[in-house]
Amino acid sequence: MLVLILGSQLINLQVISHDDYLQIAEENRIRVTPRTPVRGRILDREGRLLASDRPSYTISVVPSEVEDAEVLAAQLAPLLEVEPQQIIDKVRGRRFRRYEPIRIKRDVDFQTVCIIEEAAQLYPGVVQQLDHARRYYHDNIACHLLGYIGEVGEDERDADHRLGSTIGRLGVERRYDRLLRGIEGVEYLEVTATGRILGPLQEKENRDPIPGMELVLTVDLDLQVLADSLFGDTLAGAVVCLAPQTGEILCLASLPNYDANLFSGRVAAEDYRALLQNPDRPLFDRAIAGTYPPASTAKLMTAGAALQEGIITSATRFSPCFGGYQFGNRYFRCHKASGHGSLDLYHAIEQSCDTYFYQLGLRLGLSNWSEHARAAGFAALCGIDLPGEKAGNVPDRDWYNRAYGERGWTKAVLLNLAIGQGELLVTPLSLAQYFGGLANQGVVMRPHLLKNWRAPGGRVHVNEPELGFELPYSPEVLEVLVESCILVLEGAHGTARGSRLPGIQMGGKTGTAENPHGNEHSWFVGFAPVENPEIVAAVIVERAGHGSTVAAPFARTLILRYLEKLGSRQERLVANESTEAERGHP
Repeated sequence: MLVLILGSQLINLQVISHDDYLQIAEENRIRVTPRTPVRGRILDREGRLLASDRPSYTISVVPSEVEDAEVLAAQLAPLLEVEPQQIIDKVRGRRFRRYEPIRIKRDVDFQTVCIIEEAAQLYPGVVQQLDHARRYYHDNIACHLLGYIGEVGEDERDADHRLGSTIGRLGVERRYDRLLRGIEGVEYLEVTATGRILGPLQEKENRDPIPGMELVLTVDLDLQVLADSLFGDTLAGAVVCLAPQTGEILCLASLPNYDANLFSGRVAAEDYRALLQNPDRPLFDRAIAGTYPPASTAKLMTAGAALQEGIITSATRFSPCFGGYQFGNRYFRCHKASGHGSLDLYHAIEQSCDTYFYQLGLRLGLSNWSEHARAAGFAALCGIDLPGEKAGNVPDRDWYNRAYGERGWTKAVLLNLAIGQGELLVTPLSLAQYFGGLANQGVVMRPHLLKNWRAPGGRVHVNEPELGFELPYSPEVLEVLVESCILVLEGAHGTARGSRLPGIQMGGKTGTAENPHGNEHSWFVGFAPVENPEIVAAVIVERAGHGSTVAAPFARTLILRYLEKLGSRQERLVANESTEAERGHP
């Protein structure tokens, strides 16, 4: 009987379970080490570096070589400044592929690596790998649009994402993660049963990692830096600058911001908690997700709707403004207490007369107003190539019935909506997009951040501009709206006449948005040069008061800076052409 039992066990070991034990033996002598590719660089439109990888060290653990996870965690955790349970969970949680290193901490300093190497016997199964960490070259600048990277968690692991590898979390890093991350390589090493490395495994060929692609963005670093400096350390708000003829985003800033380099390694819990608990919400991207009443900047949309529907002409006058308008038992004030008198449409926009637009809103009606507000793009996503964009809110009859009940509201809502207050909400991006359409003869190009991308072999792929939609205005209506925008800056009583540009014709509109939580929000959207618009700038400064005093000067500074750059660039091109002609070149 004993012989029979031994014989059956021998058959089981050598025949039935041969393949299983062979695999275990192979895995015991082979260490498969992933080789992380260099993540693609990110540059601005002029080729200036915004983000790239830098060399760093990663400390990992091979679970199969760890006899006691708790003992190892007790020795390793203080050195790496991580929680012991984090190490225990990672080691014990790896049920499969236990012979591959699992990352414990990224971006470890060289001194710590040396300590582990010199006392290797105290840290069985612990290995150090030369890795890459992300570096954002301008700290807070452009942090919201660039985003950051983070480690792949258990619930994110799939065929493309290995546990412990990195993935884009926000911004461009997330939207274009597939282009940026490259393809992992692999290195096969032969090891002893105790984990000592004998050398490369001869029968398996290593695979080199393939670097990620290089992205060139449409943004101008100079404008990003300038926008940040304008807000300083005390103001909050957003800036969107775009090229109306292509939809290229020239500047996308949300203030306050944060240092994206905090997320290069494992962000400290207290640092992340401080960002989350900050009442100014530095992690929140106001430019694409902040929704605000557009205030008087929306008067262009109200005017455009009424003109297009044939309800008024540019010469239409209503009852004169004596400081407000009586509607039922409520008096709606104009921002100018002494009143504006009798105005046509041009000068009502120039002086931003609320009384004129109260009456225009009533004449237009809620259905027409809502339809045109949606056609202006205020209720839809702009489709920018960034995650996290939010749509605005355009209320209509059904919306009011749901919100307040059929008898819970009156036509008085139109008086607020017509001047951009009340329940109408827009994002800075959607408002910039709308004015871009006005400047670009009614054509709205889809806003985008990616200009081109370059493969490691050198081939360049160009991201072609796309049509977003067209504003529902005839050429005649567009002409009236643009002329009115010019008067806002160049008219004798224009609300932004203090921000006009010398020698350059600019159009735009100020706005002062009511804020139930404090001082009004300051708005301005402008475009220049009017005859051939190169830039639209939308600026909102929270709790800063009138649009003419804060947002308009900010936008003027940004527009002027960009046009000066274009002018100097054009001068260089002309000079180069003249030099080439003198040399006899065609």
